Amino acid sequence: MAKITVQMLAEQLGVSKFAVSRALNNKPGVSDKTRALIIEAAERAGYRMRSGGRVLAIMRSEAEANRELWLDVRHGMEMQAVRENLDIDFLMSEDTAEIARMGQGAIAFLLIGPVRRAVMDAVIASGTRVVVVGHDVRPLAKVDQVTTTDAESGSAIGEFLLAEGHRKVLYLYGQAGFPGREARLQGLRVALRDEPDADIREMTLPDDYKGAGLLPGLRKLVDSGFEPTAIFCGSDGVAATALSEITRIGISVPQDCTIVGHGNYPLATQVSPTLTTIDMPNRKMGIEAIRLLANRLNGSTEIPQSPTRLGLVAEVVERESSGPARSTDWRALLSAGGY
Repeated sequence: MAKITVQMLAEQLGVSKFAVSRALNNKPGVSDKTRALIIEAAERAGYRMRSGGRVLAIMRSEAEANRELWLDVRHGMEMQAVRENLDIDFLMSEDTAEIARMGQGAIAFLLIGPVRRAVMDAVIASGTRVVVVGHDVRPLAKVDQVTTTDAESGSAIGEFLLAEGHRKVLYLYGQAGFPGREARLQGLRVALRDEPDADIREMTLPDDYKGAGLLPGLRKLVDSGFEPTAIFCGSDGVAATALSEITRIGISVPQDCTIVGHGNYPLATQVSPTLTTIDMPNRKMGIEAIRLLANRLNGSTEIPQSPTRLGLVAEVVERESSGPARSTDWRALLSAGGY
């Protein structure tokens, strides 16, 4: 009798391999009705789940785990884990004692997103295989890392804006403290550093989706002599906030000012004008992290034998919110809007 696989069950039921795996591992992501159908079909076919091992994935908090970026990454991980016959348990904690307890029996650790150095050091010191997913890795740590090319993406946007004639660029972080946003600013500076008339200013917001401080902050910049022709934002959410704030007082995008986002999330095509942005391969980052880990666990000789830093390349997506640089009387526009 042929061996029953997850793929065979998925094809028989007309559902995805992901849904079959989630149902059989008693994890969320499928409806109760679908879960019951999958379990019944698996039992009828004599299928038995066999795991290649348990991997503990660590993130610092539930809030971090629910950011759109990391939801995409986690989805990619779970998809690839099905293919590699690995079970992933996600732990949202920075308690090293809890991590040590939950890590007992794990064949590997995934450190996802920003984590405290004490957590990273403790996990590395355990001697268990580790893959870091994101920017935050101790310099020269002997572990594998999968990330995206944030600094390079910032440079790509810089070159894109230069080609459109922009020299005065406001970098709008949104919330500060995210390593990727810092890296993109550095990349932007590299792209514009040889332009004698280039000027980059920075601004933060207390919340990505609350723009109350944006227009007063712009007024201060304008009064200091800086009038941006483009705003490069820390995320698509920040870009949508900026778009909402400046258009509500009559400033046109892109006629008066170009706005560029980051991430290429669904929001980028749900606002008007649609956002020029950077398409980040977040889901692929999760996929490649699991693929790299599986290759390490299997002793593959097809990958570098030394610890690897893998950076996935992003792509600029040009839409309606960007255009050529134009001279804009920011002072008059802001004054007319009450600022």
